Amino acid sequence: MTTPQQPPPENAYVVGDKYGSDQTEQSIRTTITDRDLATAKEAQIAWKGQWEDNSDRLAFAINGQQAQSQRLALLQDIDGYASGFMGQSWTVSPSTTVQIPFNRQLGPQKKAEVAADGRLILKAGGLWRIDAHLTFSGYTLNQTIMPISTPPYFIVIQTWDPISAKFWLEVMNAQGQHLTVRACDALPNVALYGANTSEIVNNPASVAYNHTFVLENMPSPDDSTAPDHWAYVRLTMRYEPIATGQFASAYCKLTGGTRSSALIAARWSRDIENIRYEPNVPNGGNLG
Repeated sequence: MTTPQQPPPENAYVVGDKYGSDQTEQSIRTTITDRDLATAKEAQIAWKGQWEDNSDRLAFAINGQQAQSQRLALLQDIDGYASGFMGQSWTVSPSTTVQIPFNRQLGPQKKAEVAADGRLILKAGGLWRIDAHLTFSGYTLNQTIMPISTPPYFIVIQTWDPISAKFWLEVMNAQGQHLTVRACDALPNVALYGANTSEIVNNPASVAYNHTFVLENMPSPDDSTAPDHWAYVRLTMRYEPIATGQFASAYCKLTGGTRSSALIAARWSRDIENIRYEPNVPNGGNLG
Protein backbone atom coordinates (compact mmCIF):
# COMPACT_ATOMS: atom_id res chain seq x y z
CA MET A 1 0.00 0.00 0.00
CA THR A 2 1.26 3.47 -0.83
CA THR A 3 0.23 6.68 0.79
CA PRO A 4 2.10 9.53 -0.96
CA GLN A 5 2.89 12.43 1.32
CA GLN A 6 0.74 10.86 4.08
CA PRO A 7 1.45 8.50 6.98
CA PRO A 8 0.00 4.98 6.47
CA PRO A 9 -3.05 3.96 8.49
CA GLU A 10 -2.52 2.00 11.70
CA ASN A 11 -1.76 -1.66 11.09
CA ALA A 12 -1.68 -1.14 7.33
CA TYR A 13 0.65 -3.28 5.21
CA VAL A 14 3.35 -1.03 3.76
CA VAL A 15 5.38 -2.30 0.80
CA GLY A 16 8.50 -0.38 1.77
CA ASP A 17 11.52 0.33 -0.32
CA LYS A 18 12.07 -3.35 -1.12
CA TYR A 19 8.54 -3.73 -2.53
CA GLY A 20 7.96 -6.86 -0.53
CA SER A 21 10.90 -8.78 -1.85
CA ASP A 22 11.98 -9.52 1.69
CA GLN A 23 8.61 -11.03 2.65
CA THR A 24 7.91 -14.72 2.89
CA GLU A 25 4.62 -16.61 3.12
CA GLN A 26 5.12 -17.14 6.84
CA SER A 27 6.00 -13.50 7.54
CA ILE A 28 2.93 -12.36 5.63
CA ARG A 29 0.68 -14.77 7.55
CA THR A 30 2.18 -13.57 10.83
CA THR A 31 1.64 -9.94 9.87
CA ILE A 32 -1.95 -10.56 8.87
CA THR A 33 -2.91 -12.77 11.82
CA ASP A 34 -1.07 -10.92 14.57
CA ARG A 35 -3.03 -7.85 13.75
CA ASP A 36 -6.38 -9.46 14.81
CA LEU A 37 -5.22 -12.31 17.06
CA ALA A 38 -4.74 -10.20 20.18
CA THR A 39 -8.23 -8.73 19.86
CA ALA A 40 -9.69 -12.19 19.25
CA LYS A 41 -7.92 -13.53 22.32
CA GLU A 42 -9.28 -10.67 24.40
CA ALA A 43 -12.78 -11.45 23.13
CA GLN A 44 -12.33 -15.14 23.97
CA ILE A 45 -11.14 -14.31 27.48
CA ALA A 46 -14.09 -12.00 28.02
CA TRP A 47 -16.49 -14.66 26.65
CA LYS A 48 -14.97 -17.35 28.85
CA GLY A 49 -15.21 -15.09 31.88
CA GLN A 50 -18.86 -14.46 31.20
CA TRP A 51 -19.56 -18.18 30.98
CA GLU A 52 -17.65 -18.79 34.19
CA ASP A 53 -19.87 -16.19 35.87
CA ASN A 54 -22.94 -17.87 34.43
CA SER A 55 -21.68 -21.26 35.64
CA ASP A 56 -21.17 -19.89 39.14
CA ARG A 57 -24.68 -18.48 39.16
CA LEU A 58 -26.10 -21.74 37.83
CA ALA A 59 -24.26 -23.73 40.50
CA PHE A 60 -25.69 -21.41 43.15
CA ALA A 61 -29.18 -21.95 41.77
CA ILE A 62 -28.70 -25.71 41.65
CA ASN A 63 -27.44 -25.75 45.22
CA GLY A 64 -30.47 -23.73 46.26
CA GLN A 65 -32.77 -26.20 44.54
CA GLN A 66 -31.04 -29.08 46.30
CA ALA A 67 -31.63 -27.40 49.63
CA GLN A 68 -35.28 -26.89 48.71
CA SER A 69 -35.53 -30.51 47.65
CA GLN A 70 -34.30 -31.56 51.07
CA ARG A 71 -36.93 -29.35 52.67
CA LEU A 72 -39.62 -31.01 50.58
CA ALA A 73 -38.34 -34.37 51.76
CA LEU A 74 -38.85 -33.17 55.32
CA LEU A 75 -42.44 -32.23 54.51
CA GLN A 76 -43.03 -35.63 52.95
CA ASP A 77 -41.70 -37.24 56.10
CA ILE A 78 -44.34 -35.40 58.13
CA ASP A 79 -47.22 -36.87 56.14
CA GLY A 80 -49.64 -39.17 57.90
CA TYR A 81 -53.29 -39.67 57.20
CA ALA A 82 -56.18 -42.11 57.12
CA SER A 83 -59.91 -41.68 56.65
CA GLY A 84 -62.69 -44.09 57.57
CA PHE A 85 -66.47 -44.10 57.52
CA MET A 86 -69.22 -46.40 58.76
CA GLY A 87 -69.97 -49.11 56.22
CA GLN A 88 -73.35 -49.83 57.84
CA SER A 89 -76.07 -48.07 59.81
CA TRP A 90 -76.68 -49.29 63.36
CA THR A 91 -79.21 -49.16 66.17
CA VAL A 92 -77.83 -48.67 69.67
CA SER A 93 -79.30 -49.93 72.91
CA PRO A 94 -79.90 -47.35 75.68
CA SER A 95 -77.61 -47.06 78.70
CA THR A 96 -74.91 -49.06 76.89
CA THR A 97 -71.43 -47.85 75.98
CA VAL A 98 -70.53 -48.96 72.46
CA GLN A 99 -67.67 -48.44 70.03
CA ILE A 100 -68.81 -46.96 66.72
CA PRO A 101 -67.28 -48.96 63.83
CA PHE A 102 -65.70 -46.74 61.16
CA ASN A 103 -64.66 -49.83 59.25
CA ARG A 104 -64.46 -48.67 55.62
CA GLN A 105 -61.40 -46.93 54.19
CA LEU A 106 -61.75 -43.76 52.12
CA GLY A 107 -58.77 -42.66 50.03
CA PRO A 108 -55.07 -43.42 50.60
CA GLN A 109 -53.44 -43.90 53.97
CA LYS A 110 -49.91 -43.31 55.22
CA LYS A 111 -48.45 -43.96 58.68
CA ALA A 112 -52.03 -44.64 59.76
CA GLU A 113 -54.60 -47.31 59.00
CA VAL A 114 -58.34 -47.97 59.10
CA ALA A 115 -58.68 -51.18 61.09
CA ALA A 116 -61.31 -53.82 60.40
CA ASP A 117 -62.85 -53.29 63.84
CA GLY A 118 -63.58 -49.61 63.10
CA ARG A 119 -60.63 -47.97 64.86
CA LEU A 120 -57.82 -45.89 63.40
CA ILE A 121 -54.24 -47.06 63.95
CA LEU A 122 -51.56 -44.36 64.22
CA LYS A 123 -48.05 -45.59 63.41
CA ALA A 124 -45.85 -42.53 63.94
CA GLY A 125 -45.18 -40.00 66.65
CA GLY A 126 -45.85 -36.28 66.44
CA LEU A 127 -48.82 -33.94 66.46
CA TRP A 128 -52.01 -35.64 65.25
CA ARG A 129 -55.54 -34.32 64.72
CA ILE A 130 -58.63 -36.51 64.67
CA ASP A 131 -61.91 -35.27 63.16
CA ALA A 132 -65.15 -37.11 63.84
CA HIS A 133 -68.52 -36.65 62.14
CA LEU A 134 -71.58 -38.64 63.11
CA THR A 135 -75.30 -38.46 62.36
CA PHE A 136 -77.77 -39.97 64.79
CA SER A 137 -81.48 -39.89 65.50
CA GLY A 138 -83.41 -41.07 68.52
CA TYR A 139 -86.16 -40.42 70.99
CA THR A 140 -87.52 -41.39 74.40
CA LEU A 141 -91.06 -42.75 74.51
CA ASN A 142 -92.63 -41.91 77.86
CA GLN A 143 -95.89 -43.53 79.02
CA THR A 144 -97.96 -42.54 82.00
CA ILE A 145 -101.03 -44.50 83.15
CA MET A 146 -103.94 -42.33 84.24
CA PRO A 147 -106.89 -43.95 86.09
CA ILE A 148 -110.43 -43.15 84.98
CA SER A 149 -113.82 -44.06 86.47
CA THR A 150 -115.14 -46.02 83.49
CA PRO A 151 -113.83 -49.11 81.72
CA PRO A 152 -111.08 -49.85 80.98
CA TYR A 153 -110.49 -47.64 84.08
CA PHE A 154 -107.21 -46.24 82.79
CA ILE A 155 -105.72 -44.48 79.81
CA VAL A 156 -102.10 -44.33 78.66
CA ILE A 157 -100.65 -40.91 77.94
CA GLN A 158 -97.67 -41.00 75.58
CA THR A 159 -95.08 -38.28 75.08
CA TRP A 160 -91.86 -38.18 73.09
CA ASP A 161 -88.69 -36.60 74.37
CA PRO A 162 -85.09 -36.48 73.06
CA ILE A 163 -82.26 -38.73 74.17
CA SER A 164 -79.18 -37.53 76.00
CA ALA A 165 -76.12 -38.73 74.08
CA LYS A 166 -72.44 -38.47 74.91
CA PHE A 167 -69.45 -39.24 72.66
CA TRP A 168 -65.79 -39.87 73.45
CA LEU A 169 -62.78 -39.72 71.12
CA GLU A 170 -60.38 -42.09 72.85
CA VAL A 171 -56.70 -42.55 72.08
CA MET A 172 -55.21 -45.72 73.53
CA ASN A 173 -51.87 -47.50 73.47
CA ALA A 174 -51.33 -51.08 72.32
CA GLN A 175 -51.90 -52.30 75.86
CA GLY A 176 -55.40 -50.78 75.96
CA GLN A 177 -54.54 -47.91 78.31
CA HIS A 178 -56.01 -44.47 77.64
CA LEU A 179 -53.55 -41.82 76.52
CA THR A 180 -56.04 -39.01 76.02
CA VAL A 181 -59.80 -38.56 75.63
CA ARG A 182 -62.04 -35.79 74.32
CA ALA A 183 -65.74 -35.83 75.22
CA CYS A 184 -68.73 -34.29 73.45
CA ASP A 185 -72.20 -33.96 74.96
CA ALA A 186 -75.19 -33.87 72.60
CA LEU A 187 -78.79 -33.11 73.56
CA PRO A 188 -80.58 -32.37 70.27
CA ASN A 189 -84.01 -30.88 69.67
CA VAL A 190 -84.45 -29.55 73.20
CA ALA A 191 -86.43 -26.59 71.86
CA LEU A 192 -88.98 -28.99 70.36
CA TYR A 193 -90.13 -30.56 73.60
CA GLY A 194 -93.52 -28.95 73.30
CA ALA A 195 -94.29 -30.69 70.02
CA ASN A 196 -94.55 -34.09 71.75
CA THR A 197 -94.42 -35.95 68.45
CA SER A 198 -91.92 -38.65 67.56
CA GLU A 199 -91.36 -37.34 64.03
CA ILE A 200 -89.95 -34.02 65.24
CA VAL A 201 -88.03 -35.26 68.26
CA ASN A 202 -86.54 -38.09 66.18
CA ASN A 203 -85.18 -35.66 63.57
CA PRO A 204 -81.53 -36.56 62.67
CA ALA A 205 -78.79 -34.54 64.35
CA SER A 206 -75.09 -34.34 63.43
CA VAL A 207 -72.15 -34.17 65.79
CA ALA A 208 -68.78 -32.96 64.47
CA TYR A 209 -65.78 -32.37 66.72
CA ASN A 210 -62.05 -32.97 66.81
CA HIS A 211 -59.13 -33.80 69.06
CA THR A 212 -55.49 -32.72 68.71
CA PHE A 213 -52.77 -34.52 70.68
CA VAL A 214 -49.10 -35.48 70.63
CA LEU A 215 -47.71 -39.02 70.50
CA GLU A 216 -44.22 -40.22 71.39
CA ASN A 217 -41.85 -41.23 68.59
CA MET A 218 -42.37 -44.77 67.36
CA PRO A 219 -40.12 -47.38 65.69
CA SER A 220 -40.12 -47.72 61.92
CA PRO A 221 -43.01 -49.83 60.58
CA ASP A 222 -40.37 -52.33 59.40
CA ASP A 223 -39.39 -52.95 63.03
CA SER A 224 -40.94 -56.15 64.38
CA THR A 225 -41.72 -54.38 67.68
CA ALA A 226 -43.48 -51.43 66.00
CA PRO A 227 -47.06 -52.66 66.69
CA ASP A 228 -46.31 -52.59 70.41
CA HIS A 229 -45.89 -48.81 70.16
CA TRP A 230 -48.80 -47.90 67.88
CA ALA A 231 -51.74 -45.82 69.11
CA TYR A 232 -55.39 -46.65 68.50
CA VAL A 233 -58.23 -44.17 68.08
CA ARG A 234 -61.88 -45.05 68.57
CA LEU A 235 -65.15 -43.16 68.90
CA THR A 236 -67.49 -44.47 71.59
CA MET A 237 -70.94 -43.35 72.65
CA ARG A 238 -73.62 -43.85 75.26
CA TYR A 239 -77.09 -42.40 75.51
CA GLU A 240 -79.70 -42.27 78.21
CA PRO A 241 -83.48 -41.88 77.99
CA ILE A 242 -84.98 -38.62 79.24
CA ALA A 243 -87.64 -40.16 81.43
CA THR A 244 -90.61 -37.92 82.19
CA GLY A 245 -93.25 -40.62 82.57
CA GLN A 246 -93.86 -43.74 84.62
CA PHE A 247 -92.46 -45.97 81.90
CA ALA A 248 -89.77 -44.96 79.45
CA SER A 249 -88.12 -46.66 76.49
CA ALA A 250 -85.56 -45.22 74.13
CA TYR A 251 -84.34 -45.72 70.59
CA CYS A 252 -81.26 -44.53 68.71
CA LYS A 253 -79.98 -45.02 65.16
CA LEU A 254 -76.52 -44.20 63.76
CA THR A 255 -76.45 -43.43 60.03
CA GLY A 256 -73.48 -44.77 58.07
CA GLY A 257 -72.08 -43.86 54.67
CA THR A 258 -69.71 -41.16 53.44
CA ARG A 259 -72.39 -38.46 53.63
CA SER A 260 -73.19 -38.96 57.31
CA SER A 261 -70.09 -40.41 59.00
CA ALA A 262 -66.33 -39.92 59.09
CA LEU A 263 -63.34 -40.54 61.31
CA ILE A 264 -60.21 -38.86 59.93
CA ALA A 265 -56.61 -38.78 61.17
CA ALA A 266 -54.07 -36.22 59.93
CA ARG A 267 -50.48 -35.79 61.12
CA TRP A 268 -49.51 -32.11 61.31
CA SER A 269 -45.95 -32.37 62.65
CA ARG A 270 -43.39 -34.96 63.70
CA ASP A 271 -42.34 -32.84 66.69
CA ILE A 272 -43.22 -34.25 70.10
CA GLU A 273 -42.96 -31.22 72.38
CA ASN A 274 -45.54 -30.51 75.09
CA ILE A 275 -47.10 -33.92 75.54
CA ARG A 276 -49.70 -32.87 78.08
CA TYR A 277 -52.74 -34.91 79.05
CA GLU A 278 -54.67 -33.08 81.76
CA PRO A 279 -58.29 -34.30 81.77
CA ASN A 280 -58.93 -32.72 85.18
CA VAL A 281 -57.74 -29.29 86.27
CA PRO A 282 -58.37 -27.23 89.43
CA ASN A 283 -61.00 -24.53 89.74
CA GLY A 284 -59.53 -21.19 88.71
CA GLY A 285 -62.12 -19.00 90.43
CA ASN A 286 -64.40 -16.37 88.93
CA LEU A 287 -63.51 -14.89 85.54
CA GLY A 288 -65.95 -12.00 85.90
